[in-house]
Formats: sequence, structure tokens, C-alpha cells
Amino acid sequence: MAYPGSPSSPGAPDTRPKVLAIVALAAAIVGLLIAFIPFFGWLSAPVLLAALVMAIIGLAVKSQGGKGFSISALIISVLGGITAIVVTIVATLFTTISTIETIDDGMTDPLAPGGGEPVASAEPIQVVETAFGQDTLDPGLWWYVVIVDNPNPDAVFEFGEITTEAVDASGTILDSSTDYITMLPGQVAVSGSFYEVGANEIIALEVIGPDPAEAVSEPSTGAGTFSVGELAATGDDYVTEVSGTVTGEFPVDQEFVGVTVVARDPGGAIIGGTSTYIERLPADGGSARFEAIFFTPLPADTVYEAYPFL
Repeated sequence: MAYPGSPSSPGAPDTRPKVLAIVALAAAIVGLLIAFIPFFGWLSAPVLLAALVMAIIGLAVKSQGGKGFSISALIISVLGGITAIVVTIVATLFTTISTIETIDDGMTDPLAPGGGEPVASAEPIQVVETAFGQDTLDPGLWWYVVIVDNPNPDAVFEFGEITTEAVDASGTILDSSTDYITMLPGQVAVSGSFYEVGANEIIALEVIGPDPAEAVSEPSTGAGTFSVGELAATGDDYVTEVSGTVTGEFPVDQEFVGVTVVARDPGGAIIGGTSTYIERLPADGGSARFEAIFFTPLPADTVYEAYPFL
């Protein structure tokens, strides 16, 4: 008679320590949670790295138990590292896009027409007077002055382009200079220098004004007018300084108001020009003082004119 065999004894329980594996798993979970926080993913790096190292030790060392915990810690730490990288990239991308949009919203094209309505039948800018001359200290440098008139009483050219070309006797353009100014109704002047004439001689100036189609009803800072107070000149053996006061009738403060000062001899001929600016001209009849410098001594009987512009 056969008797059933005695039941086999169950295997001995795994008594190897599991503390390292459990700590690795806990650290991996904490690191993964931190990785999901934008811009704080770098804080998860040391936690996840520690979890990864402990998980590898738990798997590699036979005396360590809790292999399942170690495997889970290994997987979670790797996923945490990937998550931290992705979250950081996405957060940075969104922040950059938001910043660019904010900057774009706050910027305007400095050369674009202003806030007024287009004026369909505007007359072109008229050249009133031009003058030029060779610098007394540097024969290769030539100065120029151009006075133009905006004949439109109800139209302005905001950041209008005035190109002044230096021409020799054969009609060849020797050099050119471009000024961008807001031309209110009436006269305004620009001055500057030609640097690339070389040994050639300027015979005439050609002036190209803005396209009449660019005219608008008023500038973006509001319509207004300028007036200039009495000018005073002082000088020495090297420079001549001209000072005066500009008053503006505008609805808002005007910033960086330009002032072109034109010098004439007693006969009325232009003998030079220079420019300066006023940082802020207060609104509603406010006034501001300016100083403009000619880097050459001018005769005591010189007559000066000032042309403010936006």
C-alpha cells in the first residue's frame, strides 16, 4: 500500500535587508514629483540620481533584498529625469514666447505712419532752400542744410524720409544722407555732413522728400505747434554755442524734440547748420531750453534761426 509523500517544506523567507531598495523607491517618487514643477526640475536631479544609484546597488549586490523595489526605483528615476528635462524645455519655451509677445505688443515701428488718418490729396514737400560747404578743419568733410516746407495745413509726414544727395558738376552723386523727421505744417530744417566726398567737389544738392501718400492727419503724439523764443549766441576761438527756448502747444508731453539751428551771414546766405534735441517738452504750452554747438567760431554778426521738429 502506497502512502502519499509528506508535503514539502516551504522555502525559507528572504531575510536580506530591503531598506536600501525602499529608500531608493521613495527617493525616485519624490524626485518624479519635483520634476513636474516648472523651473524647479533641477532640484529633482540630485534626488533622482541618488535613487538611481541606490537602485543599481540594490540590484547588483546579492546581499540586498527588495529587488522589486529596486527595479521600480530604477524605472521611476529614469522617467523622472526625462520628465524634468521635458518640463523645463516646455516651460522655457512658453516663457520665451510670452516675453516676445509682450515686447511686440509694447513696440511700434518707429518708421511707420502715425496714428492719424491717411490724407488722400496731400501736396508733396517743397524744398525752400539748400546750402552746403566744406569744413574749415577737414577738407574731406562737407556740411549741408536743407529747409523744406510742408504746404498741407491739415497733413503731417510722421517720420518722413528726407534724402539729401551731394552732386558734382557731371551729375554724379558723390554721397547722400537720410534724415527721418516728423514734418508738421510749415517749414522745418535738417542739417548734417557728407563724409565720403573725398577730393571731389560738390556743386549742388538734390533733395528727395517723402511720398505724399504717406501723409496722415496728425502724428501719433497728437497735433500741435512749436514756437521759438529769442536766440543768444556765445563763442570762443573754437566753438559757437547758440541757446534758446522752444514752446510747444501739444496735448501730451513731447520727448526728444529735435532742433536744427541755421546760421546766416548778414546778407542772408546760409553759412552753417547744426542740430540738438530737447529731452522733454511739457504739454499745453510748456517750454524747454536748448543749446546747439557749432564746432567753429562764427562771426559776431551771424544771424541764427531755430527749427524745432518731432
